[in-house]
Amino acid sequence: MKIVPSHLVESYRFWEVVTQWAQDRLQHEQVIARVLAQGVVRGGLRVQSVDPRWKDVGTFELRGPLVGYVAREGALPIFIRLSALNHLLAVVEQAAVPDSQLLFEEFVTKQDFETWLQHTGLEKPGFWFAAAQEG
Repeated sequence: MKIVPSHLVESYRFWEVVTQWAQDRLQHEQVIARVLAQGVVRGGLRVQSVDPRWKDVGTFELRGPLVGYVAREGALPIFIRLSALNHLLAVVEQAAVPDSQLLFEEFVTKQDFETWLQHTGLEKPGFWFAAAQEG
């Protein structure tokens, strides 16, 4: 089995997922960003503005306000900056143009992304999941 460094990464920033998945699928970043925004707002894709692993780091600063959000019944809550959630809502509900700067601090974990992909039936992207690991 070939080891690809990106397959070992446990979390990416939201826009890094957009960029890499767009390259994998040969689609425009805005298309992928809209799919992910829809996933967050309505489909239960968990993104976070706060990584619990950073809680003991003295230099970590919360830039809020933060809100708890649950996209669908039975999904786990997320904690996201209000400005990021408002932007994602605008992308989904008002066709706003996805802005990488407004979503810069949000990240998604590999586990949460995989759970969402399984829920939606979407294929796992190669940048994060090795074909040999899918068994």
